[in-house]
Amino acid sequence: MKASSAEPRRERGLRVLLNATTLVKGGALQAAASFVRAAILNSGGVAWWFALSPALREQVEGLGVILPESRLRVISPTPARSKQARRELFGMEREVQPQVVFTFFGPAYVRFRAPHLCGVAVPWVTHSTWLAYWGLGVTLDLVIMPLEMLYKGLWFKKANGWVVEAPCAKAGLIKRLRLPEERICIIPNNCGEHYLGRQQSVRFPEGSGVVRVLTLSAYYLHKNLEIIPRVARILADRCPSRRFEFVVTLPYHDKGWARIRRAARALGVEHGVVNEGTVPVSAGPDLYDRCHICFLPSLLETFSANYPEAMARGLPIVTTDLPFAHDACRDAACYFIAKNARSAADAIIRLVEDEGVWQGLVARGRRVLSELPRPEEKYALYIEAIRGLVASGDRAGAAVR
Repeated sequence: MKASSAEPRRERGLRVLLNATTLVKGGALQAAASFVRAAILNSGGVAWWFALSPALREQVEGLGVILPESRLRVISPTPARSKQARRELFGMEREVQPQVVFTFFGPAYVRFRAPHLCGVAVPWVTHSTWLAYWGLGVTLDLVIMPLEMLYKGLWFKKANGWVVEAPCAKAGLIKRLRLPEERICIIPNNCGEHYLGRQQSVRFPEGSGVVRVLTLSAYYLHKNLEIIPRVARILADRCPSRRFEFVVTLPYHDKGWARIRRAARALGVEHGVVNEGTVPVSAGPDLYDRCHICFLPSLLETFSANYPEAMARGLPIVTTDLPFAHDACRDAACYFIAKNARSAADAIIRLVEDEGVWQGLVARGRRVLSELPRPEEKYALYIEAIRGLVASGDRAGAAVR
C-alpha cells in the first residue's frame, strides 16, 4: 500500500489535539487507527496534533499511513498508570494550545485547560449488568471492578462533551453519571475502510470440511472466551463427522490464552482451538476470509467492531442473546443463551446444517452494514461533534462538577 503524505494540510483550521494515549489492545485500537488514517488523509478543515500510544502508532503505520512527526508525540506508559505520562500529555496541551482536546476513548486521566470532548466505550461504566459481574467469578475482581469503574466515571465527568457508540451507553451516562443529554452524541461503530474495499461472502462449508469459527478479540473477562473449549467439546460429540476449529487471536504469553489452552486440553479438544496470535489491524480482513463463522460470546459490549467486520466479509454471526448484541446486529445474527455452551453449539449446528439460514444471515448483515456510517462519514460526524463543542461556548458551564 502506498504511504500517505507525511504532513497534514496546513490550512487555517480548527486546532485539535487528538489524545489516544490509553489505547493498548482490542477493538479500540482498530477504531482509533481508522480515525487517525482519516484525519491524515482528509483533515476536514482541522489542524491535528496527535498524542498516541505506541500500540496505536504501530497499527496506524501498519495501514500504510505516515504520521506527521512534527505534530506527533508517542506517550508511554499509559496515563492511566503513570503520573509522568499525565504530565507529558498536559505539557503537550500547553505547547499546542488547541481549541479542543478530543480523547478518542477515555478516560483521559488529565484535566485539560481546553474544552474536552471524550469518547466513552467502557460498558462497565455505562450499562454493566449482574450477569457481566458474575462472569468475573468469585474473585478479587468482583470487588476491584466496581471501584475501578467508579474512578473512571469520576474522570469521565471532568470532560465537557461526550461521544458514545450506542443508545445504551448514552442512557447509562445520563442515568449513572448524571451527564447532560444535550452534550452526548451517538456515533455508531463500523469496520475500517480496508474491510469494505473488496466485500465478499465466505462459502458455505459443505460436506465434512473444516468449519473455522473466529473470535477476533483481546482477552477480557467479560468477553467470556473460556466458553470456547466447552462449545468445541459439545460440537465434537454431536457432530463427529465434522471438524470444528475455533480461532482466537491472543498473545501467546497471555494468561487468558493459557487458561483457554488448559481447558481445551482437559476436554480433549486441544487441536480444535487454534491461536493466531496478535493480529495487526491491516491483516484483519484476510483472517476473516480464512474463517466461516464469527463467534462473539461476550457478556458485555457497547458496539463491537467484530459485528460490522463480519458483515463486511460475509460471515454469519453467532453471539449472545443480550440487548447490546441485538442493538448492533438486529436480525442479522444467530443468538444463543449467554454463558450456555450447549445453546452456543446449537446455534452453530443450525448454521452449518442449513444453507438457507446461513445465506439469510449474511444477506441481512449486508443490509445492516449499509445503514451504518462509513469510515469517512464517521469522521465527519466526529468533526461535527468537535465543532459543536466549540460552538457551545462557555467551557466552565459545560463541565459537570
